[in-house]
Amino acid sequence: MVEKIIQIKNVGRFRNYSANGDVAFRKMTLVYAENGRGKTTLCAILRSLQNGQAEFISERKTLATADSEFVHIRINGTDYKFINNTWTATHSDVVIFDPVFVNDNVYSGDYVEHDHKKNLYHLIVGAQGVQLAKQIEGLDSEIREANADLRSRKDAVSKNIPTSITFEDYLQWRAIQDIDSQIKQKTDELTKRQLVLIKVGEIRSKNLFQKIYFPALPNDFTSILAKQLADVTADAEVKVRQQIAQHQMGHQGESWLAQGLTYVNSDNCPFCEQNIKANGLIVAYRSHFNEAYKNLKQEVAQLGQRVNSAVGELAIFNVQQMISGNQTLAEFWKQFIAVDLPDIPFSDVQQKYTALRESCLTLAKKKQDNPTESVVLDHAFTIVLQEVEALRQILERYNTNVDRLNNLVNEQKSSAQRQTDLTALKNELAQLQAKRQRFEVEVTQACQAYQDVVRAKTVLEQRKDTLRQQLDQHCQNILQIYEHSINEFLDQFSAGFRITNTRHLYTGGTPSSQYQIMINDTTVDLGDSRTQPGTPCFKTTLSSGDRSALALAFFLAVMKQDENIGQKIIVFDDPFTSLDRFRRTCTQQLIQRLFDPAKQVIVLSHDPHFLKLLWDGCPSATINVKTLQMSKTADTTIIGEWDVIIETQSTYLKNYSTLLNFYRERKGGPRAVAMAIRPFLEGMLRSHFPGHFQEDEWLGDFIRKIRGADSTNGLQHAQADLNELDAINGYSKKYHHEQNSNADSEPINDDELHGYVKRTMKLVGGS
Repeated sequence: MVEKIIQIKNVGRFRNYSANGDVAFRKMTLVYAENGRGKTTLCAILRSLQNGQAEFISERKTLATADSEFVHIRINGTDYKFINNTWTATHSDVVIFDPVFVNDNVYSGDYVEHDHKKNLYHLIVGAQGVQLAKQIEGLDSEIREANADLRSRKDAVSKNIPTSITFEDYLQWRAIQDIDSQIKQKTDELTKRQLVLIKVGEIRSKNLFQKIYFPALPNDFTSILAKQLADVTADAEVKVRQQIAQHQMGHQGESWLAQGLTYVNSDNCPFCEQNIKANGLIVAYRSHFNEAYKNLKQEVAQLGQRVNSAVGELAIFNVQQMISGNQTLAEFWKQFIAVDLPDIPFSDVQQKYTALRESCLTLAKKKQDNPTESVVLDHAFTIVLQEVEALRQILERYNTNVDRLNNLVNEQKSSAQRQTDLTALKNELAQLQAKRQRFEVEVTQACQAYQDVVRAKTVLEQRKDTLRQQLDQHCQNILQIYEHSINEFLDQFSAGFRITNTRHLYTGGTPSSQYQIMINDTTVDLGDSRTQPGTPCFKTTLSSGDRSALALAFFLAVMKQDENIGQKIIVFDDPFTSLDRFRRTCTQQLIQRLFDPAKQVIVLSHDPHFLKLLWDGCPSATINVKTLQMSKTADTTIIGEWDVIIETQSTYLKNYSTLLNFYRERKGGPRAVAMAIRPFLEGMLRSHFPGHFQEDEWLGDFIRKIRGADSTNGLQHAQADLNELDAINGYSKKYHHEQNSNADSEPINDDELHGYVKRTMKLVGGS
């Protein structure tokens, strides 16, 4: 137990305290101190000693001093020192009931908050329960850290997730092997679709590709070359040829002769008017230029022109124009479709058709020169014709592709007629891009880190669930025992309420106590600072005295269930201050019950009469109880001896004792004795003549009333002592500030004082 507080320096009011005199503590130690003398500071020192937290002392460092805090306490023969902001050792078997206990474990102001319930829970469940609860709290803290880590890691992943995809689905995505090609395909498709929207007018107006057809020779070209005229005599033919040759008519001769023959009328020559009827040459001409011949000549004459028309430069130019037109269309349409037209080597086409045309014209000229004879197709013509026919194979492939492309073009035109929605396509592309990004190194690592924390958190939660089951089993009966014990104490305090439904919860993930208040058979929730105004709760249903009774009941219940109470030093700081007066004796009795089981009980109070109750209730008080007082001397608080019996006497009796001790044994301070004379006589007169003197009247006022009393006034009985009262008052008033501003320095003669004390005692029959 605490044996002695040896020294306290620079802590609160204890600027420089050192133990002096008999200030050793006993099994029960009662410490009297007026407010502001250091009771709270002493409790803070003991709490720091109990838990080792230096701030309980450092935060109370004496103001306006540069020196360090120092405390020296002896407990069970061991010295405990607080030096250099730390204890040389701690003493865990100290328990304190004070406002700190109440504020930490029961309530603060008007509210019972979650921290109160959690701390109270730790007090109730014992060492094993506390260990389990702390492990749960530790795991809960780790889980909260894991949750914070998860939020951070989830944010790192979420910034990559498309809005339409859930977080969990995103984590389950699998890599796509050909993702780049799919993205390219979808990008190209989107680009084309966007281009369609931009160029929808052009798409609608653009032509289809045209099929290309190469020029062909006249269908009767070879048949005309092969034609012959059997009715044209060979002699006539010879003669005509000779005539043409003789007259050097050249290739125009035959046509010139044929035309001139049409001008022969009445067998007269159109040039010389001679009769030509018997002219053999004319007969030959007529045979040569008959109607069938004329027709043949005409066909032969037109054959070259027809060849030029069919396969001439204009026909080839038209082919070139169509090819060029298709190439222009291809440049436009390749924005939307894959255009694949075989190349037509136009220069080769042009060259081969030129060769064909020239070969045909040569044959036609040959026929024209000898219309009646069949012209045989030569080898050169056959070769050129084969080369031209070979070109048509390319043309077939070309036109097949034209048909295919025109189908695609028509699809584009049809699509352009509809309102194109790009949203779905963009979403598809965005998802593909997101899937590619999902498996980039940084994102993959972020997803893996998130999943690692999820797994770690799951392990923590499983461990926490296991510990909760163990704690639930441990607490199954303990809380009910405490509820019963607390209600017993409340009954003894005559409280008009009790607690009920005591249980433990895991609010916020950590274990805490929970209970309700029952008043008039109605349960009321505790509520907290967030409770809506107007709701019945702890704040609105319990008075200040009831709350204090509840707090003390909790503390006493904890002490009652403490298996190690025999090792405990129990400290009470003004336990009765906030309680209703009718609970004074009950409080004293309940504290008294701790005397036997506890190692030591220390009670600090500013109420000497409450301490006197404890003194009176303690067996063999003079042996087992020590009474001390904390008082001010100079600039520091000191702890000294205290006489509880004298302190709790009435003022009248204390003054009487002071005067009697000085009268008999010359004990006591002269100034205190001198100052006790007047109030003692005032008390005596008030007792003998009740109702005659007011509270604000002094001995001089009493004397005037006695002197003026008539025969009907009870004060007339005191008139016999008027002279003596007047003389004593004249002496004693010099030592009171009300009559003498220099009362503190007024000189005192011991013999003179002893004489006036003797005269005072005679007035009451004390000498």
